[in-house]
Amino acid sequence: MVTEDIGYRKKATTQAACPQMTTQILSTDLFLPEHLRLGSTNWLEFKLAIETVLQVKGIPLAHLKSSECPRAPYLGGEKTWAEDDQLCKAIVLLNVRPDHVRFATLAHEPWSAAEVWETLVQRDLDLRKEVLDKESGLIALFVMLIIVIFVVLPVNTLMYHYPFL
Repeated sequence: MVTEDIGYRKKATTQAACPQMTTQILSTDLFLPEHLRLGSTNWLEFKLAIETVLQVKGIPLAHLKSSECPRAPYLGGEKTWAEDDQLCKAIVLLNVRPDHVRFATLAHEPWSAAEVWETLVQRDLDLRKEVLDKESGLIALFVMLIIVIFVVLPVNTLMYHYPFL
């Protein structure tokens, strides 16, 4: 029985939150080495590692882009697509550091792997924008400081020593 809350079922039910996967895997196969798990500064390494793991496991990268089974025949049909999508989602979720994105606070159960991936892509874009904004602010401050040092202070010094100018 599972309870439903933020991210969980509130009412007692007889169904699990996600369908059972028929693929037998070792739990260690789901985890990347610590340095490759997604944090605030390693998006490209994480992305490459996840794509590589999915390819090794035979899961099409289309799961990161599409929530629905493609129209072209998918080996095993929509049931296999759903199972592969759940496995893809698990691999992605289990390799995000909790200090980077707190999926536990989001109701992510109904999300597809593509929706989880899009959330992470957007988080990375937001972080890059924040860094760019901070860098732009620091550059503006540095330019103002240079102007003060090389323009305002010399003019004030000249006016002090040569008040008749």
